[in-house]
Amino acid sequence: MLHKPLEEIFNKIVEYNSRGNHESIPHSDSFEKEVELLIGINKFDIEQIIKTLKDGHKIFSFEIIKEDQDNDIKRVDGYVEADLHTIRKLKNIFQKLLMDEYEKQYTKRLLVHQIIKDIYSRPNTYKNTLIGQIANKAIMLNEYENLMERNFNEYTDSWKSNKLEELAAIADKIRQESGPGEADDTADNRPPDSGQRAVDSPLYNKYSSDRSKQSLDKVLQIYGVEFFFRINLRKYNFDLLREILESGIINRRADLTIVKELIQKMKANIGKDRKLAEYSDKIYKLERIISRQMLYSH
Repeated sequence: MLHKPLEEIFNKIVEYNSRGNHESIPHSDSFEKEVELLIGINKFDIEQIIKTLKDGHKIFSFEIIKEDQDNDIKRVDGYVEADLHTIRKLKNIFQKLLMDEYEKQYTKRLLVHQIIKDIYSRPNTYKNTLIGQIANKAIMLNEYENLMERNFNEYTDSWKSNKLEELAAIADKIRQESGPGEADDTADNRPPDSGQRAVDSPLYNKYSSDRSKQSLDKVLQIYGVEFFFRINLRKYNFDLLREILESGIINRRADLTIVKELIQKMKANIGKDRKLAEYSDKIYKLERIISRQMLYSH
């Protein structure tokens, strides 16, 4: 598991948790979209990072909205930092919100345990309603507070750090044992249906000659976006690719999708290519730029 995106997603969750209002717990549906634009990684990678943070006791993840296929409602989870101070602060916030919202809808003030008792007695009445969502948060935060108090040793900084190192080692081992595959093809930058790398092909020699004579726009027209990006990813020309993307020369969604897929496959080789790992920040920056550009592509 790469350290940079994991840290960025964790910090984003902490940022939400510190807001001190009804938005203090991010909802998985909107959070994933926000992170995808911010960091430039896909839904699968985000889900894997969330799982790692959860397994490493860095965060808690719990259900806020239940899936309801009949009404086309998808499950939504919430994320909170596994820190006792944070949990207690959020518990107080959402318990008060629960009492306030109940009073607003039913014009009577009840204590938290009375409201929860009412919710448990009429679950279908509150399912996926605003009161139901707030109650889920208040109930789970109270459960997490009790859990952390009972198992405090599993939520210390040292325990979390050791666990994350263990999870990272397992992920590295899986990558090393996975053998050559689709990702390796991108690492070598082999064109489709070809056994040789793009940088070793006869076409590359002509490309090198034209590259020094033609404008970037013209080179892209001649050789295509995929070949151009394969060549320059292989040669670690990330700054050049960033400038091209930011210039808007590539504005078709189909082309941006190809580029995004190439970069995602290259990411899979960071654990195997030590030099590539040195450019991880630039790779993720490229992904962020692509995600933004795709919003305005056609």
